[in-house]
Amino acid sequence: MLKKLARTLVAAAATTAAVVTMAPAAQAAPGNSVVLGDSLAANPTIVDYVAGKFSMAIPGARVNPLGCGTDYRLSGSIGAANGTEVADYTCAGASYRTGGIHMIDQVRRAHRDGALDAGTREVVLFSGANDTYPYMINDRMPVPQIREQLKVAIRDAVNEARRLAPNAKIKVVGYPTISNPDGRVCLLNVIPGQPTVDVLFNIREVEDALQWAAVDAAAETGAQFVDLKPLSAGHGMCSNDRWIAGVIDTTSGPRNLILHMTDAGLNAVGEHIGRA
Repeated sequence: MLKKLARTLVAAAATTAAVVTMAPAAQAAPGNSVVLGDSLAANPTIVDYVAGKFSMAIPGARVNPLGCGTDYRLSGSIGAANGTEVADYTCAGASYRTGGIHMIDQVRRAHRDGALDAGTREVVLFSGANDTYPYMINDRMPVPQIREQLKVAIRDAVNEARRLAPNAKIKVVGYPTISNPDGRVCLLNVIPGQPTVDVLFNIREVEDALQWAAVDAAAETGAQFVDLKPLSAGHGMCSNDRWIAGVIDTTSGPRNLILHMTDAGLNAVGEHIGRA
Protein backbone atom coordinates (compact mmCIF):
# COMPACT_ATOMS: atom_id res chain seq x y z
CA MET A 1 0.00 0.00 0.00
CA LEU A 2 2.74 2.42 0.94
CA LYS A 3 4.63 1.50 -2.24
CA LYS A 4 1.68 2.54 -4.39
CA LEU A 5 1.19 5.80 -2.54
CA ALA A 6 4.89 6.56 -2.82
CA ARG A 7 5.24 6.34 -6.58
CA THR A 8 4.19 9.92 -7.28
CA LEU A 9 6.84 11.25 -4.95
CA VAL A 10 9.78 9.28 -6.29
CA ALA A 11 10.16 11.07 -9.62
CA ALA A 12 9.78 14.51 -8.08
CA ALA A 13 12.23 13.79 -5.31
CA ALA A 14 14.86 12.23 -7.55
CA THR A 15 16.13 15.62 -8.66
CA THR A 16 15.95 17.23 -5.23
CA ALA A 17 19.26 17.87 -3.50
CA ALA A 18 18.54 18.19 0.19
CA VAL A 19 19.58 16.79 3.52
CA VAL A 20 17.43 14.04 5.00
CA THR A 21 16.92 14.19 8.75
CA MET A 22 18.62 10.94 9.65
CA ALA A 23 19.40 9.58 13.07
CA PRO A 24 23.01 8.45 13.30
CA ALA A 25 23.82 4.89 14.21
CA ALA A 26 23.21 4.86 17.92
CA GLN A 27 25.48 4.05 20.79
CA ALA A 28 23.44 2.68 23.67
CA ALA A 29 22.98 5.25 26.39
CA PRO A 30 23.03 3.70 29.86
CA GLY A 31 19.52 2.49 30.62
CA ASN A 32 18.13 3.20 27.16
CA SER A 33 15.07 1.72 25.46
CA VAL A 34 14.94 0.14 22.01
CA VAL A 35 11.66 0.19 20.08
CA LEU A 36 11.15 -2.37 17.31
CA GLY A 37 8.09 -2.74 15.11
CA ASP A 38 6.23 -2.46 11.82
CA SER A 39 4.50 0.49 10.13
CA LEU A 40 2.01 0.86 12.96
CA ALA A 41 4.94 1.65 15.24
CA ALA A 42 7.01 3.52 12.64
CA ASN A 43 4.07 5.62 11.40
CA PRO A 44 5.95 7.32 8.56
CA THR A 45 4.51 10.01 6.37
CA ILE A 46 4.70 9.20 2.68
CA VAL A 47 7.72 11.51 2.45
CA ASP A 48 9.43 9.70 5.33
CA TYR A 49 8.69 6.35 3.72
CA VAL A 50 10.04 7.31 0.30
CA ALA A 51 13.20 8.80 1.79
CA GLY A 52 13.96 5.58 3.62
CA LYS A 53 12.76 3.09 1.02
CA PHE A 54 14.69 4.64 -1.86
CA SER A 55 17.55 6.24 0.13
CA MET A 56 16.53 9.61 -1.22
CA ALA A 57 17.33 13.06 0.12
CA ILE A 58 13.96 14.76 0.65
CA PRO A 59 13.48 17.96 2.66
CA GLY A 60 11.98 17.29 6.08
CA ALA A 61 12.09 13.51 5.77
CA ARG A 62 12.88 11.52 8.91
CA VAL A 63 14.80 8.26 8.69
CA ASN A 64 15.91 6.13 11.65
CA PRO A 65 19.21 4.22 12.07
CA LEU A 66 17.65 1.20 10.36
CA GLY A 67 17.19 3.32 7.24
CA CYS A 68 13.40 3.36 7.57
CA GLY A 69 11.06 6.33 7.61
CA THR A 70 9.34 7.16 10.89
CA ASP A 71 7.75 10.13 12.59
CA TYR A 72 9.18 8.98 15.95
CA ARG A 73 5.78 9.61 17.57
CA LEU A 74 5.43 6.23 19.24
CA SER A 75 9.05 5.83 20.28
CA GLY A 76 9.15 9.41 21.50
CA SER A 77 6.04 8.88 23.61
CA ILE A 78 7.54 5.73 25.11
CA GLY A 79 10.73 7.55 26.03
CA ALA A 80 8.85 10.47 27.52
CA ALA A 81 6.82 8.07 29.67
CA ASN A 82 9.65 5.88 30.96
CA GLY A 83 12.30 8.59 31.13
CA THR A 84 14.84 6.88 28.88
CA GLU A 85 16.70 7.71 25.71
CA VAL A 86 15.12 5.70 22.90
CA ALA A 87 16.64 4.05 19.84
CA ASP A 88 13.97 3.68 17.14
CA TYR A 89 14.43 0.60 14.96
CA THR A 90 10.90 0.40 13.57
CA CYS A 91 10.26 -0.17 9.87
CA ALA A 92 7.20 -0.22 7.62
CA GLY A 93 6.62 -3.69 6.22
CA ALA A 94 8.41 -5.43 9.09
CA SER A 95 7.11 -8.74 10.35
CA TYR A 96 8.07 -11.56 12.66
CA ARG A 97 8.33 -14.22 9.96
CA THR A 98 6.87 -13.01 6.66
CA GLY A 99 7.98 -10.04 4.53
CA GLY A 100 10.15 -7.01 5.08
CA ILE A 101 12.81 -7.00 7.75
CA HIS A 102 12.08 -9.59 10.42
CA MET A 103 11.82 -8.51 14.03
CA ILE A 104 14.65 -10.81 15.07
CA ASP A 105 16.85 -9.04 12.53
CA GLN A 106 15.82 -5.65 13.89
CA VAL A 107 17.04 -6.87 17.26
CA ARG A 108 20.36 -7.99 15.77
CA ARG A 109 20.81 -4.77 13.81
CA ALA A 110 20.24 -2.65 16.92
CA HIS A 111 22.82 -4.75 18.74
CA ARG A 112 25.30 -4.49 15.87
CA ASP A 113 24.89 -0.70 15.87
CA GLY A 114 25.59 -0.59 19.60
CA ALA A 115 22.07 0.56 20.46
CA LEU A 116 21.04 -2.66 22.23
CA ASP A 117 23.31 -4.30 24.77
CA ALA A 118 23.68 -5.30 28.41
CA GLY A 119 23.01 -1.71 29.45
CA THR A 120 19.64 -1.51 27.71
CA ARG A 121 16.75 -1.10 30.13
CA GLU A 122 13.76 -1.90 27.92
CA VAL A 123 13.13 -3.59 24.58
CA VAL A 124 9.71 -3.05 23.01
CA LEU A 125 8.39 -5.34 20.24
CA PHE A 126 5.24 -4.14 18.45
CA SER A 127 4.39 -6.03 15.26
CA GLY A 128 2.41 -8.97 13.90
CA ALA A 129 -0.30 -7.87 11.47
CA ASN A 130 1.92 -8.52 8.45
CA ASP A 131 2.19 -12.14 9.61
CA THR A 132 -1.54 -12.78 9.20
CA TYR A 133 -3.27 -11.72 6.00
CA PRO A 134 -0.63 -12.97 3.49
CA TYR A 135 -1.19 -16.52 4.70
CA MET A 136 -4.96 -16.12 4.68
CA ILE A 137 -5.03 -14.69 1.16
CA ASN A 138 -2.24 -16.60 -0.56
CA ASP A 139 -2.17 -19.91 1.29
CA ARG A 140 -5.68 -20.15 2.75
CA MET A 141 -3.95 -21.13 5.97
CA PRO A 142 -6.29 -21.72 8.93
CA VAL A 143 -6.12 -18.91 11.47
CA PRO A 144 -5.16 -21.24 14.37
CA GLN A 145 -2.09 -22.30 12.38
CA ILE A 146 -1.23 -18.66 11.66
CA ARG A 147 -1.53 -17.92 15.35
CA GLU A 148 0.76 -20.78 16.35
CA GLN A 149 3.44 -19.89 13.82
CA LEU A 150 3.31 -16.23 14.83
CA LYS A 151 3.69 -17.20 18.49
CA VAL A 152 6.82 -19.20 17.71
CA ALA A 153 8.32 -16.31 15.73
CA ILE A 154 7.58 -13.82 18.51
CA ARG A 155 9.14 -16.22 20.99
CA ASP A 156 12.29 -16.45 18.89
CA ALA A 157 12.61 -12.67 18.66
CA VAL A 158 12.12 -12.27 22.41
CA ASN A 159 14.74 -14.90 23.16
CA GLU A 160 17.22 -13.19 20.86
CA ALA A 161 16.53 -9.83 22.50
CA ARG A 162 17.11 -11.39 25.90
CA ARG A 163 20.37 -12.95 24.75
CA LEU A 164 21.71 -9.64 23.45
CA ALA A 165 20.21 -7.41 26.15
CA PRO A 166 20.21 -9.72 29.20
CA ASN A 167 19.32 -7.03 31.71
CA ALA A 168 16.44 -5.48 29.79
CA LYS A 169 12.74 -5.70 30.50
CA ILE A 170 11.24 -7.05 27.28
CA LYS A 171 7.75 -5.86 26.38
CA VAL A 172 5.65 -7.65 23.79
CA VAL A 173 2.89 -5.28 22.76
CA GLY A 174 -0.53 -6.44 21.59
CA TYR A 175 -2.55 -4.55 19.01
CA PRO A 176 -5.13 -1.94 19.98
CA THR A 177 -8.84 -2.50 19.44
CA ILE A 178 -9.46 -2.61 15.70
CA SER A 179 -12.96 -3.96 15.04
CA ASN A 180 -16.31 -3.43 16.74
CA PRO A 181 -17.72 -6.09 19.12
CA ASP A 182 -19.10 -7.99 16.12
CA GLY A 183 -15.71 -8.09 14.41
CA ARG A 184 -16.68 -5.52 11.79
CA VAL A 185 -14.57 -2.60 10.60
CA CYS A 186 -15.41 0.79 9.11
CA LEU A 187 -13.37 1.47 5.99
CA LEU A 188 -15.46 4.40 4.70
CA ASN A 189 -15.93 7.38 7.00
CA VAL A 190 -17.03 10.62 5.37
CA ILE A 191 -20.06 11.73 7.39
CA PRO A 192 -19.20 13.19 10.82
CA GLY A 193 -20.53 10.98 13.58
CA GLN A 194 -21.60 8.20 11.20
CA PRO A 195 -18.86 5.64 10.50
CA THR A 196 -19.95 3.18 7.83
CA VAL A 197 -19.82 -0.43 9.00
CA ASP A 198 -18.44 -2.76 6.34
CA VAL A 199 -20.60 -5.88 6.01
CA LEU A 200 -18.11 -7.83 3.89
CA PHE A 201 -15.24 -8.16 6.32
CA ASN A 202 -15.16 -9.75 9.75
CA ILE A 203 -11.74 -9.76 11.40
CA ARG A 204 -12.68 -11.05 14.85
CA GLU A 205 -10.82 -14.35 14.49
CA VAL A 206 -7.61 -12.82 13.14
CA GLU A 207 -7.66 -9.93 15.62
CA ASP A 208 -7.98 -12.44 18.45
CA ALA A 209 -5.19 -14.55 16.94
CA LEU A 210 -2.88 -11.54 16.91
CA GLN A 211 -3.65 -10.90 20.55
CA TRP A 212 -3.22 -14.44 21.81
CA ALA A 213 -0.09 -15.20 19.82
CA ALA A 214 1.54 -12.29 21.63
CA VAL A 215 0.07 -13.26 25.00
CA ASP A 216 1.28 -16.84 24.71
CA ALA A 217 4.74 -15.91 23.41
CA ALA A 218 5.25 -13.49 26.28
CA ALA A 219 4.12 -16.11 28.80
CA GLU A 220 6.46 -18.76 27.36
CA THR A 221 9.49 -16.47 27.45
CA GLY A 222 8.89 -14.55 30.65
CA ALA A 223 8.47 -11.29 28.75
CA GLN A 224 5.90 -8.70 29.77
CA PHE A 225 2.77 -8.60 27.63
CA VAL A 226 1.44 -5.06 27.23
CA ASP A 227 -2.30 -5.26 26.61
CA LEU A 228 -3.66 -2.34 24.58
CA LYS A 229 -7.25 -3.63 24.42
CA PRO A 230 -8.53 -2.04 27.67
CA LEU A 231 -6.82 1.26 26.86
CA SER A 232 -8.25 1.39 23.34
CA ALA A 233 -11.75 0.13 24.13
CA GLY A 234 -14.16 2.56 22.50
CA HIS A 235 -11.54 3.66 19.98
CA GLY A 236 -11.93 0.95 17.32
CA MET A 237 -12.37 1.70 13.62
CA CYS A 238 -16.12 2.15 13.96
CA SER A 239 -15.89 4.64 16.82
CA ASN A 240 -16.39 8.37 16.33
CA ASP A 241 -13.18 8.71 18.36
CA ARG A 242 -11.31 5.98 16.47
CA TRP A 243 -7.58 5.47 16.80
CA ILE A 244 -7.28 3.59 13.49
CA ALA A 245 -8.38 5.35 10.33
CA GLY A 246 -10.34 3.79 7.50
CA VAL A 247 -9.43 3.66 3.81
CA ILE A 248 -11.49 6.67 2.79
CA ASP A 249 -11.67 8.64 6.00
CA THR A 250 -12.28 12.38 6.25
CA THR A 251 -13.52 12.39 9.84
CA SER A 252 -10.79 10.72 11.88
CA GLY A 253 -8.28 12.63 13.94
CA PRO A 254 -4.95 13.67 12.40
CA ARG A 255 -2.88 10.74 11.13
CA ASN A 256 -0.17 9.96 8.58
CA LEU A 257 -1.58 6.90 6.82
CA ILE A 258 -4.84 5.16 6.02
CA LEU A 259 -5.51 1.97 8.00
CA HIS A 260 -3.02 3.14 10.61
CA MET A 261 -3.21 4.87 13.95
CA THR A 262 -4.08 8.48 14.58
CA ASP A 263 -1.75 10.84 16.37
CA ALA A 264 -3.95 10.71 19.47
CA GLY A 265 -3.91 6.92 19.47
CA LEU A 266 -0.15 6.68 19.12
CA ASN A 267 0.40 9.24 21.86
CA ALA A 268 -1.84 7.31 24.25
CA VAL A 269 -0.41 3.92 23.32
CA GLY A 270 3.18 5.12 23.59
CA GLU A 271 2.61 6.55 27.04
CA HIS A 272 0.91 3.33 28.14
CA ILE A 273 3.76 1.16 26.86
CA GLY A 274 6.35 3.37 28.52
CA ARG A 275 4.60 3.23 31.87
CA ALA A 276 3.82 -0.50 31.75
